[in-house]
Amino acid sequence: MSLLKGATRFVLLTLVIGLFGSLIAAMGMPAGGRPGLTALGILGAIIVLLSPFLAAAWIWRRHSVAKARDASMRLAALAEEQEYQQNLLRRRAIERQRLIDAVDRHRSALSRNLALAVRTNDYGAVVKDMTDEALVEFFASIALDSALFSFDEAKAQVFGRLSIHRREQAAAGFDADTFPRGGNDFEQWVAQSLTRFGWTAEVTRGSGDQGLDVIAEKAGKRLGLQCKLYGSPVGNKAVQEAHAGMAYYGVDAAGVLTNASFTPSATALATATGIRLFSQHDIPDLFEKTFGAR
Repeated sequence: MSLLKGATRFVLLTLVIGLFGSLIAAMGMPAGGRPGLTALGILGAIIVLLSPFLAAAWIWRRHSVAKARDASMRLAALAEEQEYQQNLLRRRAIERQRLIDAVDRHRSALSRNLALAVRTNDYGAVVKDMTDEALVEFFASIALDSALFSFDEAKAQVFGRLSIHRREQAAAGFDADTFPRGGNDFEQWVAQSLTRFGWTAEVTRGSGDQGLDVIAEKAGKRLGLQCKLYGSPVGNKAVQEAHAGMAYYGVDAAGVLTNASFTPSATALATATGIRLFSQHDIPDLFEKTFGAR
């Protein structure tokens, strides 16, 4: 069909050029019927004779111009696509670094929430897994651009980064997920874990804890902890005990450290009384979280 259209165009263009040449030749005929042709007549005759070649040249040039235009448009489109892809890669790199920074900044809370998202029964079998929901909350909190990362890709980034932190902590002999399951043992484990990160720590239970189970000191600052090994959210009582113990022991700060979560009421009371709320995941950074960077 394209060949037929091309042939038709060639024939019509040849006829038009030939007609144009004939008109010029007629205009160049000598007046009074004298024989011969004027220069204008000769030009017209040449146009008629060359009309097929002129038509072919015209069509070829139009085709060349169209090809050049199409090639130029394709190059422009390619350059635009390359620029878009490069910009997308830059945006992804920036957003990936922002995600990594957010994981580093919130790793304690994130590790705690991910641990609490998985519930097991007394036999170790998982009965509820809210990991994805916890991650959705985290991604929404940091306003992660979902157009740049799929959920599974962002999830892999989070667990990869947390794995790096776990290896670093393991090198210091600490594993937040392997705490003992007895109350007294948990207090001893907290004290021993703190010593791995530069604290001097002791358990107070032997002499009556008076609201605090562990007293720890580092860089001239004393911190008292009420330790709660719970299977349900920790309530007001633990916060009240820590607050009383802070005055009794004269520590610079006091907090409640638990493997569980806190009730909204306990969180509100802690805010009002200045008591800090921690999980075992906070132990490596407990000084900075309590007293700020040294």
